[in-house]
Amino acid sequence: MNSLILPLVVGTGGFVGAVLRHYVTLGVTRVTGSDHSFVGTLTVNLIGCFAIGVLTTLSNRAHISPMMHRYLITGLLGSLTTFSTFGLDVVNLLQAGRSTAAIISVTMNVLPGLLLVWLGLTVADRWLPPSAHEQHTDSHVEPVNS
Repeated sequence: MNSLILPLVVGTGGFVGAVLRHYVTLGVTRVTGSDHSFVGTLTVNLIGCFAIGVLTTLSNRAHISPMMHRYLITGLLGSLTTFSTFGLDVVNLLQAGRSTAAIISVTMNVLPGLLLVWLGLTVADRWLPPSAHEQHTDSHVEPVNS
């Protein structure tokens, strides 16, 4: 029975986390402006980092059920932000005295992640045809006379 319920529990938490992410990001972007939309992402990532610390401690001390743990940590926070899990991993490494592993984890998550985002944008831009909107916009560009 648990094997059937677990995906529903995680999925429900994921739904809640995704909706929270949307509204928090939207609200922060309305306040900061579209030029600072990254602040919305930063906000949910930082909230998620704080929340995973609180919920992990609460789970360990209050003996939250495994289902509730999966709902909150894997589902809700996993959908709100995966950065929270990354943060927990790094803090656990540091607390275990594994500072070299923590530094490697940070370096290997952040730098390649940024590189792969750029690479994905570049590959998609070169391989996918422009959208109808992009084609329409380009057709209205006046040629520059030299």
